[in-house]
Amino acid sequence: GNFSIPPSPSLFPDTRQRHPMTMMGEEGARGAPIMMQNEAERLVEDLKPVKLEEIGTKQWTKYHQTLERLNMQAQLSVMHQSDEFVVEALIDHEKIDVLIHDLIVTEAWKTHVLPKVADELASTHYVKLYLIAYHESIVVSLLEKAFYTPTAVAAGGDLLVELTDYCYRKAVRLQAEAQEGKAPDAKTAQEEVAMGERERLDEQEGVISFGCACSAITLIRFLTDNAKALPLGVLSRMLTDQDVLQTLVPLLDQPPWKRFKGGKAQVFSDGRWGDQPAEEARRLTKMDAQVWLALNNLLLAPECRAKYEWNEHRKGGVMRLSKFFNEILVDQLPVLADLRRFVESLALHAPPAPTESRSLVIEQLPELWTGLMKRDWGKEAKAFAERVQGTSAADDLEEMKGLASMYDAIDLEQFMEDPKCVVCGKPAEKRCSRCKLDWYCGRKCQVKAWKKHQPLCDALCESVKKQEQMGVGAGE
Repeated sequence: GNFSIPPSPSLFPDTRQRHPMTMMGEEGARGAPIMMQNEAERLVEDLKPVKLEEIGTKQWTKYHQTLERLNMQAQLSVMHQSDEFVVEALIDHEKIDVLIHDLIVTEAWKTHVLPKVADELASTHYVKLYLIAYHESIVVSLLEKAFYTPTAVAAGGDLLVELTDYCYRKAVRLQAEAQEGKAPDAKTAQEEVAMGERERLDEQEGVISFGCACSAITLIRFLTDNAKALPLGVLSRMLTDQDVLQTLVPLLDQPPWKRFKGGKAQVFSDGRWGDQPAEEARRLTKMDAQVWLALNNLLLAPECRAKYEWNEHRKGGVMRLSKFFNEILVDQLPVLADLRRFVESLALHAPPAPTESRSLVIEQLPELWTGLMKRDWGKEAKAFAERVQGTSAADDLEEMKGLASMYDAIDLEQFMEDPKCVVCGKPAEKRCSRCKLDWYCGRKCQVKAWKKHQPLCDALCESVKKQEQMGVGAGE
């Protein structure tokens, strides 16, 4: 049927006031709720840990739809600043650990199975592979909303060690991409149409993974906000084995969420790249703020200071922060005033010694991830390919219709920013009547863009026409 790829995580920015730099949600946001509280309670109560071999099955697709709807409703609650009953249900029914389990299993699948099956399946089962890649962003988004509440952090229990390891892996990836200059460069709609299925899948998976990595930085901030509630083994692992503190510092030197494109400065924020006006060049970005707040917690929170073991290398790493401190930074995040004094004092005094011995802490290990890494991934990839290829065309069509009907029932435009004209950037009220893709402020700009837009518009309309014909044929 007329199935379209699900909206990216960028359509669902979390607009709560997480720190002084974050904008509040729009007043008077419109749109009907995705679900009522009693339905959310029922859906959350039925959530169960996903097994690796279930990924991509018909049962998994229904589970994916459930999480997508829960995530959309949670975002609506944030936008409307209304009762966050989805997050409350996740906490009350003790499902935070289920989300963490799902996140780790999905990451393992994407890391070890997707590269092995993409060449074979991208051309015939593109949507299935994309949905699994996209699933990671849904789970991360739900955890990000939930962890704004300290109770949710505590509810993570023993699986918090899995989540901190996940966040650490993502932070290391961001650091590597920043050093290599490999931050994803969004393609234009015309470029995407010209791409092959495998190339498009790699491109979109890269964009999704980058967004998840940025969300992981926010999760680190929330975890360190609640250092007192973290199991001792988890906090010790973050500070000693992973040394998250030293991993975050280079992200301020080379922030991967900033780039220049077409001579314009751009910033990645709320899941999307956007131009940065010249007058905001010294304005702290949301991602920068999350890193600073996490560093502030790691260096000043009593629970962290009691466990952090200093040496000359670590001292030198923290001293690199001194070049960033100025009145503009502290004015934007006043909480950094104490951190500034602490960093300045390192130049004159030896750093404080830890007051707690590591030998007294029972080390917690990521047993779920360790167990997954022992799998025979070649065998898992072969089983997945056989499972997917063994489904009938009718089953695939039914699955796609179910996904399409879910999105058709939701007013997705309530999640979007006000449309802008693709030509001049002014507010737009009209869009192409054929493909419904590009927006324009008026006929003048539409006529000006038509020569460039026509090939894409024709290709999209032809694609929809073919899908409709396939749907009719399958129905017959």
